[in-house]
Amino acid sequence: MYEHPITFQNIRIYPLGLSDAFRLIIGHIGKVNGIYFCFLNVHLISEAQRDNSLKQVLNESAGNFPDGMGVALALKFLGYHFKGRVRGADLVLMLCKFASTVGLRIFLLGSTGKNLVTLKRLLQDSYKGLNIVGAISPPFRPLSKEEDKRVIDQINNSEADILLVSLGAPKQERWMHEHRGKIRPIQLGVGAAFDFITGAVRQAPHWMQNVGFEWLYRLPQQPRKTASRMLLAPGFLLKTIIEVSRKRQENNAT
Repeated sequence: MYEHPITFQNIRIYPLGLSDAFRLIIGHIGKVNGIYFCFLNVHLISEAQRDNSLKQVLNESAGNFPDGMGVALALKFLGYHFKGRVRGADLVLMLCKFASTVGLRIFLLGSTGKNLVTLKRLLQDSYKGLNIVGAISPPFRPLSKEEDKRVIDQINNSEADILLVSLGAPKQERWMHEHRGKIRPIQLGVGAAFDFITGAVRQAPHWMQNVGFEWLYRLPQQPRKTASRMLLAPGFLLKTIIEVSRKRQENNAT
């Protein structure tokens, strides 16, 4: 397990697989109010290259993990050895299983009200004893100060240990950064995990995920969103090649 993050495309990231990321996250519960963790894919890293404020948000997190297969493969090309990647949906299920056995309290933020009802039922049916202490489906528009305070109060009054934030990237990362220190539970920006778990968005078969073709499966479901993100791939690949080349030159020089 890599105990310290490395820098990839000027972003701090832990080159870890799911189990090690899970242990790192669990170790932070109850220590610092509102610290947050992010799960990086090509889209999020590429957006951060064009927006320094987003890069700052990512670099001030308690930890970033390789969610997308493109990011995981890039890190492995750079010589970092770890198993798999850290998909938000997989991490949510692992955390809920653990929480159900030790009594940790979970709060859900994001998605639609209907989907949250389904998600809560599915999780509690799968993990007996799981304590989901609250769920909020915020409007898509920005919240007023009064509305935001009500959200903060509801989360804090629930005495949640873990806040799962599914607002979509990079909105959720900015939200977590803004609310660090204001709320008590640790925050995890889990992307489309809520929709994947409930089946609102179908997940690609495991073999497609493992070979990096998940985007092909999602293209018919979310054509505009998927196509726009695929346009970022060439630039990401070029930056990765440059970084691999630079690291090899540094290794040869020593």
